[in-house]
Amino acid sequence: MKPRHILFFDGSRLAIHAWKDGRVHPEGHFAADAAGLENFDNWLGQHRGSLLYLLADVAEEGFQVEDIPWVQGGDRIALIKRRLGQHFYGTPLAVGLSLGRASEGRRDEKMLLAALTHAEAFAPWIEAIHRARAILAGIWSIPLVLAECGPRWIKSSDPALLVTLTAGGVRQTFFDAGKLRFSRLTPLATRSQNEMARVIGNESFNTWQYLVGQRQIRRGAAVRVIVLASAAQVSGIRQHCPQQEELAYEFLDLATTAQAEGLKSLQPADTADELIVHVLAKRPPRLQFARSKERHFYRLWQIRFALTSAAAIILAGGLLFALKNWSDSRTLAEQTATAEAGTKLATQRYAALLASLPKVDVTPDNLRLLTGLLDELQQQSPLLEPLLIQLASALNDMPRIELVSLDWKIGPRPQGPQKVGAGGTPPLPAIAATAASGGVWSVLEVQAQLPLGLSSDLRAQKEIIDAFAERLKDPQTTVQIIAMPFDVESAKPLKSHDETSGNRTSGAPRFTLQIARPL
Repeated sequence: MKPRHILFFDGSRLAIHAWKDGRVHPEGHFAADAAGLENFDNWLGQHRGSLLYLLADVAEEGFQVEDIPWVQGGDRIALIKRRLGQHFYGTPLAVGLSLGRASEGRRDEKMLLAALTHAEAFAPWIEAIHRARAILAGIWSIPLVLAECGPRWIKSSDPALLVTLTAGGVRQTFFDAGKLRFSRLTPLATRSQNEMARVIGNESFNTWQYLVGQRQIRRGAAVRVIVLASAAQVSGIRQHCPQQEELAYEFLDLATTAQAEGLKSLQPADTADELIVHVLAKRPPRLQFARSKERHFYRLWQIRFALTSAAAIILAGGLLFALKNWSDSRTLAEQTATAEAGTKLATQRYAALLASLPKVDVTPDNLRLLTGLLDELQQQSPLLEPLLIQLASALNDMPRIELVSLDWKIGPRPQGPQKVGAGGTPPLPAIAATAASGGVWSVLEVQAQLPLGLSSDLRAQKEIIDAFAERLKDPQTTVQIIAMPFDVESAKPLKSHDETSGNRTSGAPRFTLQIARPL
């Protein structure tokens, strides 16, 4: 990070303050004459790489509150520049601060136009900085700094007059609704405690009268006057600042305020210069007086800083990515070593297992080929799942039929209707010599039995068996009855096989079906 220096100009001299480790360190001053400017040139040559913040505390400043139409973008910038030129002609050190928009009517924007009216006093210092190609971050006045930190000290949106003691004298800064409205500096002749207290009392009342005349304060309204001073100064100030109907004095301890702003240690002093310089160095206000010309090298530094930061981020990202890749490589190498050790151990176990097997004439390569062929044959083997699902569904629909046995085979398509032979043994179907004529079929031979109570009712047996065969049929499946529980020859009376053989048994009637389905 570049070193930072605050150049504090009070009209008569330029004081140098360095910002280091969160503290302000005075480093000398230069008088506003030829010798002082020459010494300042030499100092700039030694600190060309520093960021410079120019802070002004002068009486030659102006403030004007004005309403402007609500516009945005380039039109707003051009309108503010035109109004600044109308009110502060001849000075380039001017800026506009927005105070918000009106709540009714056209809702115009209220602007505080501020300027350092005696720009000639700053010109030699600014030209010296530009000649040295030094990095000027901006030009601020104490009111612009107080516009940032003053509302925190006042802690109220009511109209208030903040009084600060600086190297230039006694400054009264007016705030309303937490916004800066006006500020004026009263120089001191002797800087004695008695003069300082007297000026605070007199100028506070004069400022109140001015604000009433400008209609920024309602006539007769009381205003808080907050005096920022050290504990040693408060007693003397109270003697010259009695409580009045228009002015209600309050005292703000300088050391306590500095500690709240993060100033680690406040050097003994009777002014708030160090605190204001600290606030500027820590949180510079966005609005400032310098033009783009004076801040040219600061813009270049910002671009270089952005590019350097981006390069550093990319470099850090690359290093992290490389570190991650290195870690992943280490992990992968460890996993590879573990895998190699496991593979070696498995190879040894495999070799030992092969050595323990009985010796055969088939080589390992041929055995592996045969195993592969066996896997292919098993994958190509037809499944009985469609026929079994169909049979299970039919049996589920006809619970009176009980399955006895199943016989499965692969062959050509069964040919012709089946004829039931005597003695319950059906003739085999006429099968073609090869499967080429009808394709390859999966044939399931089913043997089932009927309830025992139907042994004497041959007609009921036939009806159930025919219904079961019809239930098993579908467009892809053929069903043939191979054997019935009784003799169905057309030339003979309807008799069961037991009656045909001349004896009666108590066994349940059985029948045989053949279900065929193409593969």
